[in-house]
Amino acid sequence: MAGDGSLLLDETGGCHKLGAPRGRVRNSVGAGDSMVAGFLAGWLNTGDYAAAHRMGAAAGSATAFSHGLATEAEVPALLDTF
Repeated sequence: MAGDGSLLLDETGGCHKLGAPRGRVRNSVGAGDSMVAGFLAGWLNTGDYAAAHRMGAAAGSATAFSHGLATEAEVPALLDTF
């Protein structure tokens, strides 16, 4: 959904919606893969859909705002935007 944010549909039928953080998109290649990786990391660490969704959105956005793939240090700064 790019600048419109993201949706997560969970196994219980719940729908989680997040807006997108503000930033300058430099390269969206790999942003979706980064979002999936961030979601999985968040899920494995917390077991919470909302927290995992935020982590995924932050990782995907951090990559979109980077010239290449985001670094681990760039992701936490975006977590506070959700």
